[in-house]
Amino acid sequence: MKKINQWKFKTKSIAYIKSTTFKTKTAYVKVSFISIILGLLCGIIFLYCFGMNGFGFIFSSIIKPFASPVEPEGTIILLAVFILLGLGLALGFRIKLFNMGGSGQAIGGLLITYLFLNAITGGADFSKLPGGYGILLFLIFIVSGAIVSSLTGILKVLFNIHEVATSIVINWILWYLLKYVLFIKFDTQLNSPNLPEVFGSQLWVFAIVFAIASIIIVFVVCETTTVGYKYKVVGMQSTAAKYAGIKTNTFIIGVTALQGVFISAAGFFYYFGLKSNISVANDIMPLLGFDGIPIALVAFNNFLGIIPIAILWAVLKDGIQLTMNSPQYMGLPSETSDLLFGIIILFSTMYLLLMKINVTNYICTIIHKFKNPNFKSEIQILNSEIRELKKEKWSILLNKEFASEKAKIKELKSNLKSTTDVEKLKEELSNLSYEYDEAKTFKISKIKNKIKDLKIEKKSLIDKTLEEYNKNSINGLKKVYEGKYNSATFPILDQVVLIESEIQSINEELKNTNTEKAEKLLKEKNKLEKKANFLIQKQELQIKEFKNNFVLTKQEAKKYLQNIKQNYKIEIKKLETKSASRTFRKLKIRKLKIDLLEKQMEVVKLYGSNI
Repeated sequence: MKKINQWKFKTKSIAYIKSTTFKTKTAYVKVSFISIILGLLCGIIFLYCFGMNGFGFIFSSIIKPFASPVEPEGTIILLAVFILLGLGLALGFRIKLFNMGGSGQAIGGLLITYLFLNAITGGADFSKLPGGYGILLFLIFIVSGAIVSSLTGILKVLFNIHEVATSIVINWILWYLLKYVLFIKFDTQLNSPNLPEVFGSQLWVFAIVFAIASIIIVFVVCETTTVGYKYKVVGMQSTAAKYAGIKTNTFIIGVTALQGVFISAAGFFYYFGLKSNISVANDIMPLLGFDGIPIALVAFNNFLGIIPIAILWAVLKDGIQLTMNSPQYMGLPSETSDLLFGIIILFSTMYLLLMKINVTNYICTIIHKFKNPNFKSEIQILNSEIRELKKEKWSILLNKEFASEKAKIKELKSNLKSTTDVEKLKEELSNLSYEYDEAKTFKISKIKNKIKDLKIEKKSLIDKTLEEYNKNSINGLKKVYEGKYNSATFPILDQVVLIESEIQSINEELKNTNTEKAEKLLKEKNKLEKKANFLIQKQELQIKEFKNNFVLTKQEAKKYLQNIKQNYKIEIKKLETKSASRTFRKLKIRKLKIDLLEKQMEVVKLYGSNI
C-alpha cells in the first residue's frame, strides 16, 4: 500500500503542476515578484538621483540583517508582527472588507493595558510589576482588539455603514482617548510610561510561534473545512451565499473580530518587544495597523504567501535602517524606507496590467517575424490598417471632417445676427448640431469597433501562428511525449484508485470477521495489491520507454535542424557571391526563410512517431 500511495501522490502532484489552477497561482507569484523587483529598481533610480549608490544601498539593506544583526530577536519579533498584520488584513480583503482600523485595534489594547497596569502598580513605574502577568496582558490586547474591530462589522451589518469610515473614525477616537488617559492618569507630556518586560528574553519565541501557528490554522480551516468553504463563497459572491442559506452577516462580524485578534496580537508584540512607549506630544497616530495593507496586497491575500512577503518586509525594514546609519548613506532622508515600500505597493496594485504582460510571447513574436516573412507581412498589414483608422479617428476628433456640416452650422450662426425669425433659426441650428454630433459619435464608434476587431484578429493570428509552430516544430515533440504520458498514466490511475477503494473495503471487513473469512479477505487484498503494483510497474516502464525515446528523438531532430540550417547558410553565402539585383536577393532570401521554416515545422511529422 505504501508504494501505491507514493505513486498516487507523485502522479497527482505532476498533474496538479500542469493544471490551469497551478499556472494561475504561479502567475500571481510572478506578479508579486515583478512588483517587488520594479519597486526596488525605482528605489535604486531615486537613490542615484540623490548621488548615492542605489544598487549598493539595496544590496547592503538585504545583507546587513544577516551579516551583522544588532538584535536578531528584534528582527524576528518584527517578522511576527508583519505576518499577523498581513494575515489580519488579508482575512478581510478576501471577503471585500477593508478594515482600516488596525492602529485603533492596537491602541485599544494599549489603552486598557495602561489602565490595568496603573490599577495594579498605583503609578507610572511598571518596572516592579510582579511576574506572571504576560499572558493576561496578551489576552487584554487581543480581546480589546476583537471588540474594537467587531464594532466595524456590527455597524456594517446593522446600519450599512462602510467599514472604512467607521474604522478610521474609531482609530481617532481611541487615539484621543488614549492621550486623554495618559494626560490625566500619568501626567504624560511627551512619551507614555515605559511598558514592562514580559516573557523575559523569550518574547520573540512566543511571537514567531504564535504568528506561524495562526497562519497554519487559518489556512487549514479555510482550505479543508465547511466553514472555510462558506467563507470563500461569501468572498466570491455574497448575494449567492445569502440565497444558499449562508449567514453572511455572521461571517462579517466573525471575520472583523478575528482580524482584531491578529492585528492586536501584532500590536502586543510590537509594543512589548520593540517599542516600549509611544510619543503623544503631537497628533501623529501610530501607523502600525497600516503596515499590514501592503503585505496583504503584495501577497494577493494568499495566507501562505504572506510569510515570504513579511520576511522581505522585516529584512528590508531592519536592513534599510542599519544601512542608513552607515557613513556613506548619512545624507538620506528618514522617509527613504517608506518611499521604497510605497513604490512596491504601487506596482503591486497594477497586478492586472502585469499579469497581461507576457514577455515570452512578445519575444517569440519578434523571433517569428524574423523567421517567417509572410507572418511579418500579415502583421504589418494589420498594424497599417489600425494606424490608418486611428488617424481617421483623430481627424474626426479634431474636427477635420464633416466640412459641409460645419460650414452650414457656421452659416446659421452668422445668420442669427441678421434674421428676425430667431426661434426658427435656433431650432434649425440645434437640429443640425445634434445631427452633426450624432454622425460624429457614430463614425467614431464605428472606427473604434473596427480597431478592436483588427486587434483581436492580430492577437488571434499571433496565437494561432505560434501555436502551430510550437505544435509542429521541435517544441511539439514535448507535447507528443506529454500526450503519451497522459494516455499511459491516467487510465491506470483510475484503475489504481478503484483497486484502492476495494482494498479499503476489505480493511473495514477485516475489523469485524472470523479467522476463516479473514484469510480469504487477506488473500483477496494481497491479490488486489499485486494487481495495483503490476499496473504501476507497467506504467513506470512505459513512461521510462517514452522518456528515453523522447530524448533520443530530440537529439535526432536537433541534428536534422542543424543540417537544414547549415544548408540555409550555404545558400545565403552562394547568393552573396552572385551578381544579382537587390530585389532578386531579397525575394530569394524570403523564399529561403519560408523553406527553412516549413522544414522546421515538419519535425513532429518526421520524428513524432518515434516517441
